[in-house]
Amino acid sequence: MHRWMYKIKVAGVGLKSRGSNFFSRVRKFSDQARENARKIGFIDWYLGQLEARPVVTKSITSAIIGGFGDILCQKAVEKRENIDFQRNAKFTFLGLVMVGPILHNWFGFLNKYVTLPGTQGVLVRLALDQTVFAAGFLSLFLGAVQVLDGKPENVKPMLEAEWWPAMKANWKLWIPANFINFSFVQPRLQVLFANSVAVIWNVYLSMASHRGEDDADHEKEVQVLHAEPALIENADNKSISNE
Repeated sequence: MHRWMYKIKVAGVGLKSRGSNFFSRVRKFSDQARENARKIGFIDWYLGQLEARPVVTKSITSAIIGGFGDILCQKAVEKRENIDFQRNAKFTFLGLVMVGPILHNWFGFLNKYVTLPGTQGVLVRLALDQTVFAAGFLSLFLGAVQVLDGKPENVKPMLEAEWWPAMKANWKLWIPANFINFSFVQPRLQVLFANSVAVIWNVYLSMASHRGEDDADHEKEVQVLHAEPALIENADNKSISNE
């Protein structure tokens, strides 16, 4: 009896020791994971988000870069003293709901269906990107800016005035940029590369989609200034006649 009690006690001590070792290993693993999480860099985190949530990550990235490009345009190109935050919010919104998702699906389509190897495949992707896609996307983007500005009647004149210059500017920037993109960049990072180049492109788009607004506002101010003396004179004449 005593012998069995001794064996049970020894077994209990063994189980307790093993349990203690198990939990100490779990604790050690948890501590290491926490330490690794602290050490992980932004790039690793971003790549993880691209794998886990590709559309959301690319859309948010496009929104940030679109908004930043518009601010650069307002401050560096247009030399505005105060940022038009309403206009900036529209560019940010378009990056989020339109640019990011469309680029994700377009690049995915090219990589899935254009399977030619090497330089031949790159050139086919580039040709499709800079003809079919660029023509439609520019029309959509420039028109969407006018609609968000509350000026849908300006869509047609805007496209007539700005579409062809925008296409030529697009080819100067995006043909070499996307040749590099399709040749050397991993498919999951192609939208990120395009977004990086788009900092410059968004400055142009912001300028093109709002070109002439300041001149139009100035003309309205001049018309008001010219009209005010006549209005005052008419008011004075009416008051004299009433007297």
